[in-house]
Amino acid sequence: MKTAFPYPILAGDVTLTADQVWVDNIPLAFSLISDNEQVIALHAIKRDWHEIRVKVAVSVDADELAAGVWASPGCLATVRNRRTNVRLTFPLHYEGGGRWSGEVELRRGEHAGRCEIDGWIVAEVKGVEGRLIGRAENRWSADFEAKQPTRQRSIKMVWKDFAEHPYLDGFRDDPWILDAEAGEPVLYLNSALEGFRAVLSGASSAEQKLVREVMATQIASEAWTSMFNTALYACAVEGEEPQWPGGWHEDVLRRMLPDFFPEISPDEALVELVGRRIGGESGSDLHARLMHSATLNSMKQKTVANTVRTLARMADTKESS
Repeated sequence: MKTAFPYPILAGDVTLTADQVWVDNIPLAFSLISDNEQVIALHAIKRDWHEIRVKVAVSVDADELAAGVWASPGCLATVRNRRTNVRLTFPLHYEGGGRWSGEVELRRGEHAGRCEIDGWIVAEVKGVEGRLIGRAENRWSADFEAKQPTRQRSIKMVWKDFAEHPYLDGFRDDPWILDAEAGEPVLYLNSALEGFRAVLSGASSAEQKLVREVMATQIASEAWTSMFNTALYACAVEGEEPQWPGGWHEDVLRRMLPDFFPEISPDEALVELVGRRIGGESGSDLHARLMHSATLNSMKQKTVANTVRTLARMADTKESS
């Protein structure tokens, strides 16, 4: 989806690429840079570092760029870290043929978690300088916590006796709870619940394994639901346009939104959902769509089908014996 602007903008795609990374002038392994995922995994940097440089390029259709009504088009690479509230811009050099290139710099004291790298094309339009006429279709993520260059992460699971921890004591009777309010989400499992850990961690019999699969699926479904709601409310609105929240919030939304509205793009789906949130029009329709997406992502339908078949086989075995 293209946001509506009160002046002409580029209709074609704006492509952002990042193909080389240096950590204090030492090249980062290419295996930690994924062009498909648009992710740079930086967890492997175990020593102290001072500066990371990322070589980026932004490309557009050269003919469309030349034929536009704008003047003096230029390109900026932007870096934004929501955790540290840092936003920086780096001008790129025009190489010709609709392509700009240059480097962005990440300084140690300015970043934590992950930051987003974006590409903006600006120009003078109708006498006004600095108009945004194009923006990268897909932003890159420089992730300081990722071991592999992928946007999908597993949820950290921690066993705790809820009654022994003040921040969990209020949920002492719950088998599990997801903390999605700060940093990365953490799933706490209540070790004080009798037999709970044994079923999830040490199931041996066919019956125990069946219970474990059903329980694990239910936990996953509730976790996806909780993470989605947290991620949706993390979306800010700037100039009446919903903004992707970045970090794991954006990962969750991009993964689940196609299940909500498969007929439209994720950008359009975000506008639809945030609009309903602001207008208080959530209702049963969105709840049903959320349950559907949580079911798909937790693979609940597969677990239910397998459970039914296993129970049927167990019943047949007992009858035949």
